Amino acid sequence: MCSDAPDQSGVNAAALANAELSKESLAWYKQIYAESAPDRAKAAATNERVSNAQLAALDSNTALSNDYANYQKNTFRPLEQGIVADAASYDTEARRDSEAGKAIADVTQGFSSARDQNARAMARMGVNPSSGRSVAMGNQTAIAQASAQASAAAGARQNVETQGYARKMDAANLGRGLASNQATSAGIALNAGNSAVGNAGQTLAQGNQAAAQMAQGWGTAINANNSAGKLYGKSAELASQDTGLMGVVGQLGGAAISKYSDENLKTDVQTADPEQALAEINSTPVKNFKYDPAKLAARGIPESEVDAGESTGPMAQDVNANMGEDAAPGSEKINLVTLNGKTMLAVQALDKKINRLAKLIEQGVSA
Repeated sequence: MCSDAPDQSGVNAAALANAELSKESLAWYKQIYAESAPDRAKAAATNERVSNAQLAALDSNTALSNDYANYQKNTFRPLEQGIVADAASYDTEARRDSEAGKAIADVTQGFSSARDQNARAMARMGVNPSSGRSVAMGNQTAIAQASAQASAAAGARQNVETQGYARKMDAANLGRGLASNQATSAGIALNAGNSAVGNAGQTLAQGNQAAAQMAQGWGTAINANNSAGKLYGKSAELASQDTGLMGVVGQLGGAAISKYSDENLKTDVQTADPEQALAEINSTPVKNFKYDPAKLAARGIPESEVDAGESTGPMAQDVNANMGEDAAPGSEKINLVTLNGKTMLAVQALDKKINRLAKLIEQGVSA
């Protein structure tokens, strides 16, 4: 029996390339992270300076707001309270009566002066104060006086009412404008505080972004490294399969595994699909097994033509089901030429995937 194993150099080369890709991708992310460190530090310093300025504005406007509040409370509020109290107590019945009395007194004084002047005038003209004409004039004057007194009293009362209403309106308007400056300063302080919190959060966001970038780099490197490990495992798996497959074909009388592959000896040559081969390889189970001496004897296969110990490889039935009759005729034997070709196609498919991944990493696109 020939012990030459199929060439696994393609799988090994792909594994080495993937391992190297893992190192290069991690180195690239480390370089980008290091190169962007000064920019992150500068942005963090700027954010801190702006945030500190906004916090200072917060403190300043908070103090100004408190000062406005204290000034209003200690200086203007007592004055305003006095104005409000005076306005509320101005229009009273007692004040109306008092103002009406003053108006009547003023009218009485005016009419008294007028009567004295009239009496002196009539005396100069020789008119008897007791005459009918003099009495009639006195009655007219009395009536006019009474009317004037009533009108003056009503006007005085109306004036008190009008002034009372006006004072109350002034007091109400005064209350509408209280603490406007204090509210403005408080609003400015609040906005400054909110802006300071937002700018301070920018530094944290930048740090998180940098950490995410490095995490992406580590993830890419780990994935590439895992792919390399899988390829190394596939190489070892195929090498183990060779031992078992050699035993299966041992009944051919020790025929050599190597086959003629001269293109001049072949016909009906067609292009094979690497993706299909990869799918077939992935869907074919690989198991550990031992050959059963009794079953070998029943099939007329000498034990010397198979491995006596534990082997690892696919079952002919699975190869037949996934790769077709040519790969495992009758589900008894495995065509190593076809299986090796399928393996090479699968390696080519993996190589294309790795190259696409490498290009994405070079372009800075997340894998």
